[in-house]
Amino acid sequence: MTESLKQTTTSRYTTFYDAYDRIRSLDAPLWLHRIRSDAMKRFRELGMPVARELSFPLKEDWIYTDLRQIAETYYQDGPGSPGGPGRPVEVRLDEDALAPYEFGQDGWHRIVFVNGVHAPALSHGPDLPRGVVVSSLADALVEHPELVHPHLARYADYESTGLTALNTALIENGLFIHVPRAGALETPVHVHYVTTGLDAPLATQPRTLIAAGDGASLKVVESYSGLTDQVYLTNAVTEISVGRDGNVDHYRINREGEGAAHLSTTQLHLAGNGRISTFNMSMGGALTRNDTNARLTGEHAVVRMNGLYLVAGDQHVDNHTAIDHAVPNCDSYEVYKGILEGRSRGVFNGKVFVHQDAQETDAKQLNKNLMLSSNAMIHTKPQLEIYADQVKCTHGATVGQLDEDQIFYLRTRGLSHDSACHLLTYGFAADLIRRLGIEAVRTSLDTLFETTIRDLSAARGRTER
Repeated sequence: MTESLKQTTTSRYTTFYDAYDRIRSLDAPLWLHRIRSDAMKRFRELGMPVARELSFPLKEDWIYTDLRQIAETYYQDGPGSPGGPGRPVEVRLDEDALAPYEFGQDGWHRIVFVNGVHAPALSHGPDLPRGVVVSSLADALVEHPELVHPHLARYADYESTGLTALNTALIENGLFIHVPRAGALETPVHVHYVTTGLDAPLATQPRTLIAAGDGASLKVVESYSGLTDQVYLTNAVTEISVGRDGNVDHYRINREGEGAAHLSTTQLHLAGNGRISTFNMSMGGALTRNDTNARLTGEHAVVRMNGLYLVAGDQHVDNHTAIDHAVPNCDSYEVYKGILEGRSRGVFNGKVFVHQDAQETDAKQLNKNLMLSSNAMIHTKPQLEIYADQVKCTHGATVGQLDEDQIFYLRTRGLSHDSACHLLTYGFAADLIRRLGIEAVRTSLDTLFETTIRDLSAARGRTER
């Protein structure tokens, strides 16, 4: 790296270095200080993945998504004074402000963070079963450090990924769930990360850690909502560990504000007979990048990855997935669907890696895209990298438009052109939504997609006329 580039990199990341100086002065276990220090050292070496500054093979992963604007923006550290690293303070919201982003379930466990700060007044939940912990990560580090230590920063790799290194260096708060061996959390947990009320661009680093022991089960909804259309950054990392015979359902809902940049890494770690089903929905934000990775380390583990993205205008969404079959007799099933309108841009890069010893692997991967505008663009690249002989692996991708014959058929049955387009587009997305295991989430997202698609169809109809 040249001297001039070193100087540019140093100055552009001042906001994050200031945040690190504040956080490292806080009381914390020695092991956490070491993790933060190692991660910041690595972030200083890697920086953000700005495409023009990267070398192969990293550049290939970021060739369609450039973070220069994010890297060159000075974000305030929490809702304190712009340009200064004041300790974050709670911004108060009422229930009415959150209602459009909730799922109407008062009996759920809910933990809310506003501008990166835990909001106890908005967080609630029923009594927990014996041994189960659902709390803010900051509280868990004080009250249950012995439960956090074995898992925090053990799965999401900050050595090779600058954004994960940044989040790890700035670990301060987020959600922590621990379900012990053979435990069950019947009531879903909803963690809601909300951004609102900004005086200047804000950066938050949410950290979600979920540890399910052998035979444990739980359901988690992880939401990101923007109550402002101003510029802000969410750089989130989620780690989920499932023990033998464990079962986790995970839903990730992105409804960020129009000016937001949403960057996320979700790392899944499965032991033998473990099961994870994850659903990733992206609708909000100006720029979204989701990296979802799974490592299957015990035989007969099963991971299901589904994703749905709906982008319009100038929105950009980039989904990268990687499933690592490290042992024999494991299954993975992945379906991502995208709907693109206006001048939006989409990227899908999915990879299934099958090690030489991972015989009897069953892996299926599919990406399907519906283009509602001639100005929209999708880059799709499903991949299989297989070193074993006895496997069943398939992958594929489709890109297409609404079928004029199907539109004509529906119009002959009395539907208007707008209604026909709405019905066909909604049907494309509804297949994935109806697979969701939590009825309240399924109903809410079904209504949201139907309404959004209807509005897009009507707007397109007005434009065409």
